[in-house]
Amino acid sequence: MDTLESLDRQLLDLLAKRVGLLSDGESTSDSELPGHVWRALDVHTRAAARSTNKRFEQAPRSITIVGGHGMMGRFLADRFTKYGHRVRSLDTADWDRADDLLSGIDLALLAVPIGSTREVIDRVCEHLSVGVCLGDITSTKTPYAQQMMDRHRGPVLSLHPMFGPGVESFLSQRVIACRLRDATATRWITDLIEADGGIVIDADPEEHDRMMTSVQAIRHFATICLGRFLADEPGAAKRSLEFASPIYRIELDMVERLFAQDASLYADILLASADRRAAAGRFAALVSDTASIVASNDRDGLIELFDRIGGALDAEPDRALGESSYLVEALCCYLAARDADSS
Repeated sequence: MDTLESLDRQLLDLLAKRVGLLSDGESTSDSELPGHVWRALDVHTRAAARSTNKRFEQAPRSITIVGGHGMMGRFLADRFTKYGHRVRSLDTADWDRADDLLSGIDLALLAVPIGSTREVIDRVCEHLSVGVCLGDITSTKTPYAQQMMDRHRGPVLSLHPMFGPGVESFLSQRVIACRLRDATATRWITDLIEADGGIVIDADPEEHDRMMTSVQAIRHFATICLGRFLADEPGAAKRSLEFASPIYRIELDMVERLFAQDASLYADILLASADRRAAAGRFAALVSDTASIVASNDRDGLIELFDRIGGALDAEPDRALGESSYLVEALCCYLAARDADSS
């Protein structure tokens, strides 16, 4: 029987031969194999092992995803189906069949834009029996959580997946869970997320909304401001890629990624509450104050500010350097492979 050590040796030999054949047509030895090749393989196989939970089984349940044709709706349908559940979709054109689509189900999960949430909660609850779980994935919790509790007498679970389009599973993705009523009846949903590699963070709606001001709204606000600055500087974005360090390229990718998505989603996130709108004003004031320090050529003041911020953040340099260094290495490898393919 192969041991992990013997399999690793075989893989190293094969990888070395493949690298050699790609580079000059001749095999090479594993001693010449670049370290990042093995590190990438090791990381990805360990991640695959974590996401492969063959022992996890659940009794099949019937689920209707309201907004199931959207990107998150399709993602959720894929993950529920993978674990043997029966999934239906109720979208904009399906309301004439709402009675059928919302009958005999175990979970009605709302995956609709923020602006439609209030109306959809009311419409869905007209068709739900008491034993059905009602859930949502809205990025603002307090008003909609209360509405779901008022309109539905059965189990209620409010979720917020902290990720967007492009992922294939819940692996290492965080999902906030507000267990509003009958946590026992909704536990199977969060169990599935964790079995698929996800990390479930429990919070009440009020704490969730406070945290989203920093984690989501202000981060998007800062990204929009940086994008606006680059857009107003002629040729800055495209030309700067030729000068960019890997870290700057990652930051620019994040800016362009945001502006490639639906503007209404980010408008709804930023304008969702008075607290978020006020926080944007506080952020702008801090930017203005920092700009004043720079404009006045106050080197000591800038260093003092830098040190004060570092102390207040209670930074974890080992974690931050480890994670960011891996991102840099992965991006460099991706760019090298892409350039090789295009040459």
